[in-house]
Amino acid sequence: MILLGDELDLAVRARRIGSASRSWLKDLSKSRFNYWAAYAVDLCLPLLFAYLGWRRHPGWTSVVSSCAFGLFVFSFAEYVIHRWLLHNPKSIFYPLHEAHHNQPEAISAGLFPTSFLVLMPVWVLLTYGLHVGGASFFLCGFAAGNLYFDTLHHFEHTVRINQIPFRWLQGRWAAHSVHHKLDTTNYGVMTSLWDYVFGTHQRQAKRRAMQG
Repeated sequence: MILLGDELDLAVRARRIGSASRSWLKDLSKSRFNYWAAYAVDLCLPLLFAYLGWRRHPGWTSVVSSCAFGLFVFSFAEYVIHRWLLHNPKSIFYPLHEAHHNQPEAISAGLFPTSFLVLMPVWVLLTYGLHVGGASFFLCGFAAGNLYFDTLHHFEHTVRINQIPFRWLQGRWAAHSVHHKLDTTNYGVMTSLWDYVFGTHQRQAKRRAMQG
């Protein structure tokens, strides 16, 4: 029989281990290794899903439509995750994203295997569980959207807007800059479509600040 003192000692040890694990994961998420490893994984995923899809010899219509739909779904998922998960104080991801807002230029990313660990079970479910045709290219488009998001967000914090050659890209830079000043606006990084749909689009920080 375990004595009460032993139970308390085990509880204290468990809390210490949990605290140490959270600290280690936090440090890893801020490391340069994790940052670039996440990019490597996100780069490989669209190629992997394209390979898996092409083994079934689909027609070009299916390839293009499935990829486009996956990209469209990712744009919505990006908005939802950014607005209702990363900016939700009750979310476990909130402290990491808050740290990004406090230090936008600092290196920080989700743990590098996350996208693989999330998308591969989805691929198995759609392909072998539900037998969804075009599932591989749908996830190829979804993963490509994630890679585009990562790349765009990286350059938004490392390249000045006056160094951007294309006007539409300058618009993405400007919109994200407003988000960092007014974090209840412009949740979409890759597109402002869903900000227009949900009424969170804001062109300039001054206007909203003056109205408030």
